[in-house]
Amino acid sequence: MNSDYPTKNSQGRSSLMNDVAQDEMLTKRELAAKLKVTIRTIENWQRDGFLPYIKISSVVLFHWPEVLEHLKANFKVCRRGVLHPRN
Repeated sequence: MNSDYPTKNSQGRSSLMNDVAQDEMLTKRELAAKLKVTIRTIENWQRDGFLPYIKISSVVLFHWPEVLEHLKANFKVCRRGVLHPRN
């Protein structure tokens, strides 16, 4: 079994999301799983400047507390759950 893919625990939750420490650096795949979006969405948000990230050579990493703070500070949740930039 490939450990790169999330597995489900007894509560039906992804073990990948449960195992990520609060201050751990995340890959695109891990961040996508945590935010419940696709990897392509993460790439689009990177390109559009919505997500802070660190790039070392070809490796892209995200610091979860920074990502969370950035999203909270710059976006608001509307009634339908759609994120909109704060003005």
